[in-house]
Amino acid sequence: MTDLPAGVSFVIPVYNKAEWLPGVIAALKSQRGDFAREYIFVDDGSTDGSLEIVRRETAGWPNVTILSQANAGSAAASNAGIMRARYAFTKFCDADDMLLPDATERLLAAIRAHPGVCLAWGGRVWYASAAEAAAYIEPPLNPATVLHRAPLKPAMQNSLFNPAQFMARTADLKACGGCDERIVFSQEYSLTLRMALRGDFVQIAAPVALVLRDAPGRLSGNTGRQLQRVTLALAWFLRDHPELAEDDVRFACRRAAGRAWKWRRRQYRAGFLSPWFGRYLRARLPGLPLPADPAGFIDVCAAAFAQEGLALPGAAAAKRQQSAG
Repeated sequence: MTDLPAGVSFVIPVYNKAEWLPGVIAALKSQRGDFAREYIFVDDGSTDGSLEIVRRETAGWPNVTILSQANAGSAAASNAGIMRARYAFTKFCDADDMLLPDATERLLAAIRAHPGVCLAWGGRVWYASAAEAAAYIEPPLNPATVLHRAPLKPAMQNSLFNPAQFMARTADLKACGGCDERIVFSQEYSLTLRMALRGDFVQIAAPVALVLRDAPGRLSGNTGRQLQRVTLALAWFLRDHPELAEDDVRFACRRAAGRAWKWRRRQYRAGFLSPWFGRYLRARLPGLPLPADPAGFIDVCAAAFAQEGLALPGAAAAKRQQSAG
């Protein structure tokens, strides 16, 4: 891939965020640092005037691209931005989260300090209102960083960050295929898995974003649906990468089965005779061979969350388990 020019492409997917967009855009405009920059807003079929607000608030800005598409979900919107990015680094931001003034410069410094790193992320601070966000004072720089080599297992373990918290090398984003659009939402989890195969990650101790707590309509607020999505993303990831080491595949099965069992136990009081506990043991006990179809095993784990509206790749097998436990 041709080398991209130095600079940062800001990618901001937008869907019905009219209330928060003026503050988000003001925070983007206030990013400090001596680097070339462009702004790519992708309106994903908003119906609340968000597109008009983006146009109004960025009028007169240089290097602004505003894309508008029929509603296709945050993964597709993020990918549209990735494909249009023309600078060497891409900084994501949800349309209701605000970057702290030094966020981009701090992430750039961290990723540039480690040539083998393809992604950097920082901390977050929750906020509940525009007034609370405006009153927040960015702390002094904490220069500490943590280098995460072989980041695949941590990426499988948990969602490490939300979009406003990370920056990545654009060439790696494009090469890995971006977000998995088969999982319409939870875009950062599937993208993190893919990027974990591209290089190391680095984490900075400083916060970089104000993240809205309890955003109205935020899909990640439904814990069951969110867990189902990340579990399905893990299944698709295994299908896409049959070359993964056996230890990584085993870890993925163990993680998915653990999520499923804990959810059924907490939400439905599933007992130790539950098939969900059986799957958990199947994945945990040492010495047992891997499931013949690890991705299918994880598909069935996704059914533990008993949510409607998401197609399961292993639907037939999953349906048999939905009433269990």
